[in-house]
Amino acid sequence: MSPLPAPLLLDSFPLVRATTVEQASREIGQVFSRHDLSMHDETEILDACHNQVRLQESSLNVLSYGADVTIDPGQRGDFYMVQIPLRGSARLESKDDDIAIDTDVLSILQPQGHGRMHWSSDCEMLLFSAPSQLVQRRFFNDSAPKHADFALSRSRRDPGVAAWWQAAMDITHNMDRFGSLWLTHRAACASMEEFLLSAFALLMPEEATSTRPERNNERCVRRAKEYIHAHLDRALTLCEIADHACVSARTLEAAFRRQGEPSPLSYAREQRLRAAHELLCNASRSGRPVGVTEVALNFGFVHLGRFAEQYRKRFGCSPSDTLRPRSPAFFANNFRRTELSLSHAA
Repeated sequence: MSPLPAPLLLDSFPLVRATTVEQASREIGQVFSRHDLSMHDETEILDACHNQVRLQESSLNVLSYGADVTIDPGQRGDFYMVQIPLRGSARLESKDDDIAIDTDVLSILQPQGHGRMHWSSDCEMLLFSAPSQLVQRRFFNDSAPKHADFALSRSRRDPGVAAWWQAAMDITHNMDRFGSLWLTHRAACASMEEFLLSAFALLMPEEATSTRPERNNERCVRRAKEYIHAHLDRALTLCEIADHACVSARTLEAAFRRQGEPSPLSYAREQRLRAAHELLCNASRSGRPVGVTEVALNFGFVHLGRFAEQYRKRFGCSPSDTLRPRSPAFFANNFRRTELSLSHAA
């Protein structure tokens, strides 16, 4: 007896089950956009399965046909779709494009693009679908991005793509197991949707996504700063900060720049230096024994020579000088010089 096929992701949320080309084309077309569906080998048995979880305005879908098929929508509907192959492969064809995708390459189908898709019989896709208006008001200018591509592809070798891909998979697996619970919490669904939508800022060309928005700039900069201040005990990487701000590293750097801030890493280093300086000043005032090395390591400075150099440049004295007992007048003057320096930097 042959083993039963593994269940699809999101099988607790079945939407379409079809065994004929006509039924699959009609019912899946009602969900996405109308299309022609054809099989490459008429001796194969079609077994179309489409599962869907709706978040707020977007949806997570898992789709397979169980046969080699061609999907020809002509002109697609007015929505974006991120296609993540879970198994198998597909080819996306248009007048100007011929894109192969598999378990290492995802694609983004553009709204109203002209083209068709060929899916292998073992192809199983995770599809994140979002209306154009939703994506545009979050990431684009008032008009749609000026490109005529049917689809874009992105490799999992790109760390930013890999990070978003893995997180999208984690969300889908979580929904697969606990979706009935999550769907009762509107705020949780909104957060999941917000993160999944970050794909369009991360994966689309930089000239397509752009400056919407001061509100988006402020939001991701605020998230980044909150994360930095919560982790002053170590040197963070740019990608780590960007992941927690829910944007790409490139987008985060641009947002800091538009807000008149130094780079995220410069900002993070400044905050760690300030925290080290404050601790050393407090230890000097109170006479509490503390070592420069201990303080440096507490705030993620593992290269002591570099820490001393950066500290001197920032505060005009060495860390050990700060620890020496001083008169109250010295501390008052030093505090005022530091505050003036910080106000000029801001």
